[in-house]
Amino acid sequence: MKNTIFVLLGLILISCSGDNEPITLTDTKPKIEFKDFTEKISYCIGLDHAFAAYTIYASQENKLKFDMMQIESGMVDYLSGNELRIPFDSRDSIFDLYLLDDGSVNEQAVSKIDASYAIGMEEAFVLVSSLVGRGIDQAMDVPMLVTGVRDGIQNSNPALSVMEARTEVAKYYSELNKENGILFLQENANRDSVVVTESGLQYVVFREGKGIRPNLTDTCIVHYTGRFIDGREFESTIPSQRPIEFTPLGLIPGWQEGLLLMNEGARYRLFMPQELAYGEKGSGPIEPFCALVFDVELIKVKRFK
Repeated sequence: MKNTIFVLLGLILISCSGDNEPITLTDTKPKIEFKDFTEKISYCIGLDHAFAAYTIYASQENKLKFDMMQIESGMVDYLSGNELRIPFDSRDSIFDLYLLDDGSVNEQAVSKIDASYAIGMEEAFVLVSSLVGRGIDQAMDVPMLVTGVRDGIQNSNPALSVMEARTEVAKYYSELNKENGILFLQENANRDSVVVTESGLQYVVFREGKGIRPNLTDTCIVHYTGRFIDGREFESTIPSQRPIEFTPLGLIPGWQEGLLLMNEGARYRLFMPQELAYGEKGSGPIEPFCALVFDVELIKVKRFK
């Protein structure tokens, strides 16, 4: 699949950044009354995701390329389990034909209607994948999730403002991250291969090294891959085959402690509680209170002089 705008959007949506709203929603219909928290958070998640899609696809740059009604239809049909008008597995081929490398579209190859519907299916898939990854897909109130999606895509009067919805979603996800991290680490600590340090750092040794061990001020050359506890990868040096250099002193506590356990040539897997990672602030794609998993190979240590 080409590196198109909807791929970037998926990352933006999952992060729930809370940036200022670029558009003010209009006041045209009665407010929704939520019966419980499940209805409210389901609506907020749908609204947040769909409004972010609206700001991309209805922007000045893209509004002539896409049909918002068809994007909505694709999202709603996928989320509601309706019969899909276009085969789900045809998305990639549709995007490749419709979205050209120079940013233009080819309506001779694929109609705007079909391309927009396919993008709607993709956006719904991104949303569902996020919910599944967090383990909350079965906890959602689907009708309220869909209602939130409709309000966001239509840029109509929502039950809450987008900023209020984003605040609710960010708070909910932060609490989930904290709870899921604690449960994951509790279970992980019971594995025979896992070593738990006094700080709460957990690690598994894949290979012990035979070289020197770094100090806090030394420079470490490493390959690494960072993942969330559900297995999603957020960062890696492996695809580029270019290791990175850094000094333990400037790293998060879990990295500091982990590197100082290793000798040159070692390969460890580090399991970091959120308080040894990025804590309540998060960083980039890493949301607040996320426990993290890093595979680390310590290639070389350069002594500080």
